[in-house]
Amino acid sequence: MDWSDVAETVGKIAPAAGGALYGPLGAAVGGVIADKLGVEQSPQAVSQAVNADPEAAVKLREIEAGAQAAQAQERTKRLQAVNETMRAEVDSDSTLKAGWRGAVGWTFALSCLGVMASVVWAMFQPGSDKAELINSALVVFGIMAAVLGIDINRVGKERLAARGVNPGSFMDAIKTRVAGK
Repeated sequence: MDWSDVAETVGKIAPAAGGALYGPLGAAVGGVIADKLGVEQSPQAVSQAVNADPEAAVKLREIEAGAQAAQAQERTKRLQAVNETMRAEVDSDSTLKAGWRGAVGWTFALSCLGVMASVVWAMFQPGSDKAELINSALVVFGIMAAVLGIDINRVGKERLAARGVNPGSFMDAIKTRVAGK
């Protein structure tokens, strides 16, 4: 008998634990289940305990709840680390720390400028399809403008929020003007 043979039985009570028994860590998960059930660390012993012990379902759900809580804690730790990094970046006076987004924007803009220059150069070559080249140039320019505009807007809002200012939206400004406030 293999741990994957017990997975379906365990999975009826604790789906995540049962699914984990199929994977590469099946033996480790099976060992945790066996310890919690107080039986030998073997698929046969776990299968018998799950089928015979009415408290096995409660114990399996406890294992699953503990695993989910541990995952949530790890996710929270990762998010806290990301938030701390973002706060440090916003609060930093160093161009190297706070200016990387701007550098990426300028690099992108200069790359698009190079593409646009190439398109313009190609337009003046004999036999070129000028309408297709102009269309391509407009597409590149539109993409560049959209990406940079979205990034500039987002960075501006982040900086205002870091200073405790609620930037509001365009629609909020229109509502205020219409209401006469």
